[in-house]
Amino acid sequence: MTVVDNLSLPVTDVELAYAGALERDAAQLRRIVDLLLRVDVDDPLLLDVADELDVLSEHLENPTRTVTETIRNPGWRHDPVSGVENAIAPPIVLEAGPDGTLTAEVEFGLPYQGPNSFVHGGISAMVMDHVLSVATAPNGGTIFTAQLTVRYHRPLPLFVPVAVVARLKEREGRKLWATGEIVVDGKVAVSAEGLFIEPRPTPAQAPVGSDGREDS
Repeated sequence: MTVVDNLSLPVTDVELAYAGALERDAAQLRRIVDLLLRVDVDDPLLLDVADELDVLSEHLENPTRTVTETIRNPGWRHDPVSGVENAIAPPIVLEAGPDGTLTAEVEFGLPYQGPNSFVHGGISAMVMDHVLSVATAPNGGTIFTAQLTVRYHRPLPLFVPVAVVARLKEREGRKLWATGEIVVDGKVAVSAEGLFIEPRPTPAQAPVGSDGREDS
């Protein structure tokens, strides 16, 4: 199942087909990465797989440009957390509630392991940075992380569905604060609070104050 219907820019049927193919390709690569971590190191099939992957890599290094930049413009499609076109993304698909709170359910597998049977702490931090930033810019606008504080309350297990939650807490001019958690079995495993900054508007976008100067 793909999410090409969420593409915001006008695209043709051919571009939609290629976008769907990119999603399926990324999904298969995630599967391969996971399987490579499970296979026996002395499995003779590994030699054949390595040869086949070499051929595939060489093929992709010399592509015929048939996909326009239109498909790659939406950054969320290939970021490392929610990018459906990115093989290293879980990917996490966020849904917004009536109050603007973002939620998602995800299960982390072996590629995200740190200590045995637990998610790497750096993965948790990356996820929190991403979902908090989305909470401050729900329409996909540019936002920059200024500060991120992450607390690890308990280890986050692999192969268990966990809930990811994020919400906008406060806004002051171009500064926005957001909080969020990763919850497993009803208990907070990871919590985070972040400060995010909107970029300064361009002269054409900046509102003009009563004194005729651009507001900051």
